[in-house]
This record gives sequence, C-alpha cells and structure tokens, in this order.
Amino acid sequence: MNSQECKYGVITYNSINIGDEIQSVAASRFLPQIDEYVYREQINNFIPKNKTLTKLIMNAWWMWKPENFLPSKWIEPLLISMYVRPPIRSEFLTPVVRNYLISKGPVGCRDMSTYEWLQKESIPSYFSGCLTLTLQRNYNIPRKDYILCVDVDKTVVDKIRTLTNRPVYSMSRMLSPYYNSKQRMTVAKLVLRAYHDAALVVSPRLHVILPSLAMETPVLRIISDRDKYVGEQGRYMGYEEFLNSVNTDIGLEELENYDFNNPQPNPTKHFAMRNALIQKCSEFTGYNNTESLITNDIDPLVELLALNKNKQSQINRVCYWSSSENLEKVLKLKNKGIDQYNLIGNSVFEPMNISKLYFKYYRYKILARIYPGKAKREYYSKKLEKITSYLEIYLYNKLHYENISSIDNSKNRTSGSERISGGGNLLMPVFAA
Repeated sequence: MNSQECKYGVITYNSINIGDEIQSVAASRFLPQIDEYVYREQINNFIPKNKTLTKLIMNAWWMWKPENFLPSKWIEPLLISMYVRPPIRSEFLTPVVRNYLISKGPVGCRDMSTYEWLQKESIPSYFSGCLTLTLQRNYNIPRKDYILCVDVDKTVVDKIRTLTNRPVYSMSRMLSPYYNSKQRMTVAKLVLRAYHDAALVVSPRLHVILPSLAMETPVLRIISDRDKYVGEQGRYMGYEEFLNSVNTDIGLEELENYDFNNPQPNPTKHFAMRNALIQKCSEFTGYNNTESLITNDIDPLVELLALNKNKQSQINRVCYWSSSENLEKVLKLKNKGIDQYNLIGNSVFEPMNISKLYFKYYRYKILARIYPGKAKREYYSKKLEKITSYLEIYLYNKLHYENISSIDNSKNRTSGSERISGGGNLLMPVFAA
C-alpha cells in the first residue's frame, strides 16, 4: 500500500504522564505526516476524517479501559513496543482480541512481562523493546553543563548536589492534563530537549531513561525499593545491561561511587534492538526520518509559556489543577474581593504544579471506576464527590491575570515526596535548581 492509499496516525492520551506522548514522538519519526490523532482509550471508536485506512504504530501502555481495546476497522496496526498492564490482562484478552493479535501479529512487546504472558497464551510474540530507543541526537546542539534528576527523591537529589560542581535540577515527567493533543506533543518534545541537552540524566523511570539513552545523553538509573512497589523493576527486565545504575536502597553513600563530574559513558548493547525497531517501523510505513526530531530553533521555556494563552477556558483549567495550599488561600480571600489582590505577585496561584489535591482527585477517579468490589468503588466515589465539590468552590473564583509568564516560579517548588507522587514544576524543568 502506498502513501496515497492511506493516512498516518499517532496515539494520543489524556494522562498526567508526558512519557505517553514521548512514545508518540518516537513513532512520528516513521510517519511522512501526522493525519490523525487516535485516542488510546477509545481506539475501538476511531473513525478518520475522510474514512481512509490509517496506519498506526501501536507502541503504548495499554490501558485504563481494556473493554475498548479492539482497534476500529479503519486502523492498520503495527503491533510493536506494546505493554499490557497486568491487572487488566484477563479482561483485555477476549476471544475476539486474541484472534486479532494472532491475525495482525506477531506482537512486539515493550517488556518481558508482556512477552511471557502472551507466550503462555500461545499468541505469537517477541521482545521488541521500547520504540523510544529510536530517538536521535542532534549533533548540532552542544551538550549543556547541568544534571537533570527526573522523579528522583529529594534525599537523593540533595546527596548528588554534594558530589558535583555542576548545577543539579529536579523535575517531574507528570503534568496537568489540560493541553490538547497537539500541545501535548509539543510539551513532549520540549521535555525531550531537556533530556537531550543535559550532561547527565538521573531517574528511576523507564520513560525517562530509555529516551535519554537513545539520544546519547549519559544516564544513571536509580534503583529503589519504591520501584518494586510500582512495578518499575519488572518493566526493566531485558534492559538491565543497557544502563549504568546505582541502588540507593543500599545507602545514599552508594552514590559516592559514581563520578557526577565525569559521567560514565552509556553501554552500547541497545544498538541491535534499536536497529531492529527502525527496520520494522520503516518497512511498515515506508518512511524513516534520519534527522533528529530535536531541533535547535526553540527555547523550551518560551515554548512552554506560549502554550498557556490568556483565555478564560484555559484560566479555569489552570485554576482547577492548582495546588491545595493555594486553593485554601483563595478560599480565604473569596469574601474580600479577590480582584483587588495581586495573586500573581504573591504566588497564590501555581499553574504548573500538580497538586496533592489533584493527585487525590485523579486517584479517586480511577479507583472509583476500576477497583474490584462494588463497595470499594462506592467508597472511592464518595471521596471523589468530596474532592470535586471542593474544587468546584475554587472554580467559583475567577482569577484574572495579564501574562502567565510573570508568575514568580521561585516560590513554586515542591517537596521531594510531592514531586514523586505527581508534583514538580514542568514549566521550569531545567531552570529551577
């Protein structure tokens, strides 16, 4: 099938993890253009604008609504770099889906857990690895001198700062999900630029480590007990020899064995997997962009600010995702006439921080839908109602401001624990020490 007979799509999301869109950025290397955005959670309902068959690279984390998995008839899939989360696997693998995977396969798996599960189910599959390994470095952009810690506990970040002369910045890959599909792709590219430019990227997260490795940025994986709880260790199966790592559970002094002033070069054992991914995807679409998707014509901070336009709908969304501390401040000011206060100057409103309050909202919203047992779902539904009513009170207050770029970010820092659980200042990924 030639390019005139089909369209090309990427998967889009509505999550707080910008790592999802980084998957789509990686897929875009193999697309001559992006004609369609296919929402992961409603892939079964996808209908292209011109009702033309759409080629879709299916690299993704599958999914919150397994009942919606079977792709629509308008999708021509490449089943590669797929991760199916363990709690949904029995519900995901219906007889119809089983037949689909067999007919469209073999299934390329992003992790060994998904591969082993499909093998047990007698579905043709192989360990393809993650498509972000195909991202490329732009050699025209010089490396900068900062160390970037992503979703790293504050105690670890503080220890690293004692071991290097370089500036050490901390950020999260999580963000408030009020951007549209195209904007989220832009944000993903800006976050990738931050990884790309760093002298060293330090993280426990696969969504961070593998793109950085692909772009030849020195990486250090942090291994901790918490990763075992969230299942991160299992996702690393098959990638262990690709990475330099430090186990901070043994003790923070383990960090002293790594030279942060002269980061260790990355191993090169991922090249074979990378080349196989490139071959498979370029054969599927007939296209392979050999130039880096990281361009030198952008300023990440300016671009992020430009995404936040002075529109009331955007203001309301920003208010909605504001931090719980600022929410309380605004509620106290409600009866005093909020417009007379300089909210921006007083840092009352922190638009890019993902708050503990929002994190609870998002968690309860998910648990109320998927938690086993009706009683527990009702329990979380009640907690969701309480959080929602609290947020609705906040929305009653209309905040007016002239320019989002005037926000005082120096006071918008989050603690290490909040950052790990979904906090962090995305607006200042490499500018806020």
